[in-house]
Amino acid sequence: MEAEYHNPNPTKTPNTRRYRGVSYPRPITTAKELVRTIDLAERLCGPGSLRRAPQKRWRARCPLPDHPDKSPSFVVYLDTNSWHCFGCGRGGDVVDLARHAFGYRPDEMAMAAAEVLAMYGHEVPKRPDSWFRKQDRQRKTRDLLREAKVEALTRRMWRYLVEPIVAGIEDDEERLEEAERLWAATQIRAREMVLEREDGKA
Repeated sequence: MEAEYHNPNPTKTPNTRRYRGVSYPRPITTAKELVRTIDLAERLCGPGSLRRAPQKRWRARCPLPDHPDKSPSFVVYLDTNSWHCFGCGRGGDVVDLARHAFGYRPDEMAMAAAEVLAMYGHEVPKRPDSWFRKQDRQRKTRDLLREAKVEALTRRMWRYLVEPIVAGIEDDEERLEEAERLWAATQIRAREMVLEREDGKA
């Protein structure tokens, strides 16, 4: 039963998913080629914590920070360079282990792989020049869309929240000064809200 979770072909392994929404970038494949799962597991578990088990396996308590493992349920498979924890049900390759251990999200697999490579003194593969050109083109479009969102949100906030307050000021000069001040403040807050939403989707 254990073998089906540790097939060396990740695309056919039920517990080792491809990373949806993320290309399979070079840092991930490079980390899996250069860093053994057993090495990262030993570093996370602590020296001497891993115990040899039959069939080229090593066992220890789960090193993942959100799993207080009371019995050794974490297993590393040398033949497939993979791991599985029978306590928390997670498993995969060295990059999966790094992601769970270091607190990366599923869409940050490349960052977890880069940290593993740097940790063991390997150079992190650089992105091709075409990627940076594409990002530059997309950034201009994103900036334009962001400004449009800020402008629209500023006007909505002004109309429903701020304008009724300003309209209640009787003195014309005071009303104009307050309107200019509050418009600038509303625009700043609208920009903050747009950026917060973008960060939440990242």
